[in-house]
Amino acid sequence: MKKVKLAFLFVLVLLTFTGCNTNDNSFYYEEYLTIPNLTQIQTQSSYAVGDYLFINSNINRLQSETRQNTLLDLRKSTGNATSFDFTYLLEKQIDATNWALVDASPATIILTTGGFTYETGNFYNANALFNPISDKYEFRAGIKLTSAGNYRLSFGYNSSSTDSVEYRSNSVGNNLFMNINSTISNLDTLGYYNFTVN
Repeated sequence: MKKVKLAFLFVLVLLTFTGCNTNDNSFYYEEYLTIPNLTQIQTQSSYAVGDYLFINSNINRLQSETRQNTLLDLRKSTGNATSFDFTYLLEKQIDATNWALVDASPATIILTTGGFTYETGNFYNANALFNPISDKYEFRAGIKLTSAGNYRLSFGYNSSSTDSVEYRSNSVGNNLFMNINSTISNLDTLGYYNFTVN
């Protein structure tokens, strides 16, 4: 009888290790979409000290999907995620080869829609918050350009993408995390929007 119990225990342990799912995406309920032009850089023909560089983001709750007849409901699919988050950086050139992150403390920010966090010295975390009136996830913020010089804007802290903004739903619990890759215009081949402040 003792041999039967040991054999059963061995089989149970073997099944436990062989049935383990090492795919993090299915473990964390990750889904991926590509939706172009969700983010806009409010460009100007010229910039002066005191101007603001604005970033806009509008994500409709209902999205079409390739080869699907019904619209995807982002809000329902993510368990009513309150926001879609993305990161970006605005840097100023300090010498021939070095760039510094532009200060985005509350005194230098105009936030009209959504949420914004300045991760000191690293990046800006933008939150496109769900607006039930417009039925969209929305973000709009401007960073004050406080001094003359050369600037560059890029999206995605620690991202290798050079032509898109990477969104992630702010889902909670066991709800689906939706990742959206959205191409954006105005970026060069290295992924920067370059401009000069006079």
